Amino acid sequence: MKKILYKTSLVLVCVGSLSFSLPAVAQELPQIHDHVTESLQRRIFPQLSAMIADAGWRKIFFSDQNIQKILQDRRARFSDITKCIPAPHCVVEAWKITPDERRIIGEVLGQISSHLPVSRGYGISQWEHDADAINYILSVYGEGSPPHYPHIDAMTQDTTSKDFNQLISGLQLQELQNWPQQDMDIFSAPLRYAAILLDMNDRDDAIHFPMLWQTWNAPALHLAQNLDWRHYPYTAIIVPGAGPEAQGVSLSAMGKLRLMLAVDAFRKKQAPFILVSGGAVHPAQTHYVEAQEMRRELISRFGIAERNIIIEPYARHTTTNLRNASRLLATMNAPRQQPALIVTDQDQSAYIASQTFAQRNLRELGCAPGVLDARISLFAIPFHPDVHCNVTDPMDPLDP
Repeated sequence: MKKILYKTSLVLVCVGSLSFSLPAVAQELPQIHDHVTESLQRRIFPQLSAMIADAGWRKIFFSDQNIQKILQDRRARFSDITKCIPAPHCVVEAWKITPDERRIIGEVLGQISSHLPVSRGYGISQWEHDADAINYILSVYGEGSPPHYPHIDAMTQDTTSKDFNQLISGLQLQELQNWPQQDMDIFSAPLRYAAILLDMNDRDDAIHFPMLWQTWNAPALHLAQNLDWRHYPYTAIIVPGAGPEAQGVSLSAMGKLRLMLAVDAFRKKQAPFILVSGGAVHPAQTHYVEAQEMRRELISRFGIAERNIIIEPYARHTTTNLRNASRLLATMNAPRQQPALIVTDQDQSAYIASQTFAQRNLRELGCAPGVLDARISLFAIPFHPDVHCNVTDPMDPLDP
């Protein structure tokens, strides 16, 4: 009997101790963040995200009467769409930034931009571009509208399924349930929904390599800091990826050919680095990243040292192969007056040198990623990067 009483009293003491210590433990809990959606917002909309996170900017911006009126109208609209028809399309449509909101916000931004350091350089045109990009993401990944490249970038969810309807309505009900504690302002809700829908469609490619310069590219960056670039005619040998179209294949035959050509140029000391460029593109939803697979091949097959390899794991098109390579070379502090060398198969080389490709750059990127010299062989073109084309483009959310 004594044993039973002893055990019972011991349990009671433990429970009492636990209950006494709970408030202290609760105070030590860290603030919870959704790092996926927050990282997507910062990566795709860096200037807008930095601006709206600034308390001084928010105080001035949201004190404007026109903005307060938009807030009221937006909250009323959010409350009215719980049973709209046809769902879920009508719900997603209500999340978007309307033409009037876009115009009025632009006008207010123009008025206050010169008074706040955080908003300098963020003009009306940048806001309009960001607003259009938010609406584009919502249309493509919430309504099933065709993206710029339907074959590789389309949404993966079925907009006609019951589950997707439940998903959208659940997000909307959660927003209303948490309001007004949760921020439902003009920016935060559309940005958050755009990021959530990218994640729900497994389209978070833009944040797959957050530590690129601390891991994969760290050896090359270290070498570049102590390098005499004058010993080489080119800063880097740029190799655009050629993803296979078959599931389960890590590197295409054309990709292997391009690497052979690049290694040949590297052995001739044309440049201190081989820069391989390409994301997880072909076939759609592949788990293989072209740049990673090319890096692996360079090391295991050809014995190229890690310090001589730069990987660019985001590009999804030839246009962004060059734009992103320009970004990386700028990070490496490669001398601007010295060209890089694009090495690829003869057909792609001819295409890159063509007017068709030049026009495509202007149409899709809004700028030329660099200036090309005449081809020096069937496989190689000197390339002078243009840093003015290195800006983030939210209209390409998988590779902004």
